[in-house]
Amino acid sequence: MDYDITLIAGHREALLARTLESFTRDVFPNFNIRRLIANIDRFMGDEAEGDRCEAMIRSHFPDALIFRPETPDFASAVMRVWAATTAPRVLHLEDDWIALEPFGPERIEPLFEPDVGAVTFMCVNKHTRGLYHQTSRRVVKKGRRIVEDTLVNAFSTSPGVFEGDFLREAARRMKPGLDPEKQFYRQINPDLEAHALPRRCMFLRGSTHRELVQDIGRQARADVGLVKLYENGASVWRKADPAPEG
Repeated sequence: MDYDITLIAGHREALLARTLESFTRDVFPNFNIRRLIANIDRFMGDEAEGDRCEAMIRSHFPDALIFRPETPDFASAVMRVWAATTAPRVLHLEDDWIALEPFGPERIEPLFEPDVGAVTFMCVNKHTRGLYHQTSRRVVKKGRRIVEDTLVNAFSTSPGVFEGDFLREAARRMKPGLDPEKQFYRQINPDLEAHALPRRCMFLRGSTHRELVQDIGRQARADVGLVKLYENGASVWRKADPAPEG
């Protein structure tokens, strides 16, 4: 089974170096990789840092397809790299994660039952609700009365593997400007939900611990005083409010 790799990155050289070092050591050698496709957005660092990020990616994947758009947009970046894939499976990755142990397709492929569109790698922030696949709670109110309180299937753009055709159709239906992950299940993109909700996203846990990957971006954002917020269907990064004196 061939895999493409999609990588979403900013101008964050130190984070990207840790991510590539970790996955090059413990993950990438275990897969039959057809091509790496990356998007480097103008986010955080300057253009020179963006150049160094591109050079770093090419030091691992000389033939990588790398997009460097003028205007940064998370959803557009995801749509762009997903649409450029061709492999039956796609390992999706962002520039601020590390693998906590080696793993390969022999642990992933058995999870791809006919109704499975993706396998997401377990991290500390995921809530399983006692299930083997990812879900989101959907509460619908009419006035003050709850008329619907159900779990719907959810998908993640944190590291994981997607079925290729499922991912490419998701890219076709995705909307720029909105959080790419939330579009799968937050009632902001009905066309994408019609495609995604009948499918499941399975959890892949670590072999000795619950977590398989670790997010290293949260602390990096905190170090520079940024917080990630969800506003009007989009994820945005803003300067954190200063702590009150005294």
